[in-house]
Amino acid sequence: MRYLPIMGELLSSDSFIFMLIGLVVAAIIGIVIKNTKKNIVGLGMCFAIYVISEIISNIRSSYLVEIILLFVGTLALGGIIGFLIGLIVSKIRKQIIICYCMNINNKKLKI
Repeated sequence: MRYLPIMGELLSSDSFIFMLIGLVVAAIIGIVIKNTKKNIVGLGMCFAIYVISEIISNIRSSYLVEIILLFVGTLALGGIIGFLIGLIVSKIRKQIIICYCMNINNKKLKI
């Protein structure tokens, strides 16, 4: 994990707690949004934040900046997973609504 210090730190320490925080927050936001396009934008923003924090953390700077980038990158990783969960839930929700509406229309036609 020479070129991915945030991912290496995540796998070797207890910083996965921050990823879980990001995951829970992003999953709740993604489920509440109910809009696929906004979920994709949130996913893209979290991915961009993660990539930028990885790139900046490869440039040697002060330890304080590296620690801040570690937390930001770890939260962004959780956000990526959370928005993916939000996308899946919104797709499933749309399919359930479509099936429910089709069943209502079929029952009306039989009467």
